[in-house]
Amino acid sequence: MKKIIKDWKHSKGVHCGSAAIRDICCYYGRGLSECMCFGLGAGLGFYYSCEEHLNPSRVIQPRGPLMEINFLRNFGVEVTDWRYEDNNERASADLREFIDRDVPVLIQADIFYLEYFDSKTHFPGHVIAVCGYNDSESVFYVADNSFEDIQTVSFEDMAKARSSKAKPYPLSNNRIEVEFMENSCGFQDMVIGAVRKNAEMMLEGRTTLRGVSSVEVIRKWAEDLPDWKYLDDWKWTSRFAYQVISRRGVCGAAFRWLYRDFLEEVSSMLLPFYGPGLPERMSEIGQKWYDMGAFLKQISESSLCGREFERASELAFDIYQLEKRYFCFVLENSPVVALTD
Repeated sequence: MKKIIKDWKHSKGVHCGSAAIRDICCYYGRGLSECMCFGLGAGLGFYYSCEEHLNPSRVIQPRGPLMEINFLRNFGVEVTDWRYEDNNERASADLREFIDRDVPVLIQADIFYLEYFDSKTHFPGHVIAVCGYNDSESVFYVADNSFEDIQTVSFEDMAKARSSKAKPYPLSNNRIEVEFMENSCGFQDMVIGAVRKNAEMMLEGRTTLRGVSSVEVIRKWAEDLPDWKYLDDWKWTSRFAYQVISRRGVCGAAFRWLYRDFLEEVSSMLLPFYGPGLPERMSEIGQKWYDMGAFLKQISESSLCGREFERASELAFDIYQLEKRYFCFVLENSPVVALTD
């Protein structure tokens, strides 16, 4: 049996999670831009993982926790976290059952096991939308932001990708099925609540299975950067950090320019509370991230690292200070219209 969700449409995007959500919005008749989806999900964050057995041994992640959850709760979806399933066969059957009902499903996968990516590096947590399957060929059909066309993933590879235990984010067939979308509040309240929520999350910190995400983790990273020169894998660690900041679906600047585009799109709603300068402040932060990515790339291509990591640390402290000032300003000037945790 072959089944593809009726009237499903997909287009290439920037970031995996926000592009998958945008596709689902389109399916439910809501023409939201990708940056709007990212912003309404309060998508900014920062994780930093330090474990010697990681590959690389230091990993950063500039996206925030639960972006997809935050977004969907705006539209009445009753979900507080990803759903998990330890049994791979049951997880596969669940996907097919939802598709049979024309219900799209967001999943998290390790791209190492997705043949169409041809990746030699584990990268768990990549978000894609499952939109169909074919039993006779034993494949799922998925919408992935990196590709214009619908991709196929064998049942076997899908099980591996969804249950990967690669650190720092082991998976257990994580999924969110999206059966409907309806406004839970007025759109302006939704926007203001999302902007405030992202500030709260960054200043207060949020803990998930991946660790702690907060602006203070940027400071910790900045403090640690000078010691990267002692790492056996300092070249690969620098290269991977550059990729995460500049290339892996982050709009060139650790998602900050994607978020700036969201702020510009909703600027008229934000103006009464924050004045006209919020997008410009985020653009400046994004430029610092862009510079950091370029500098880490330069380090990764050097034969010796010398004092370069001290300079990288200075850049990271600049980012920390700019972000903390930005989020404090938002929180101090926001009306109390917040999304629910």
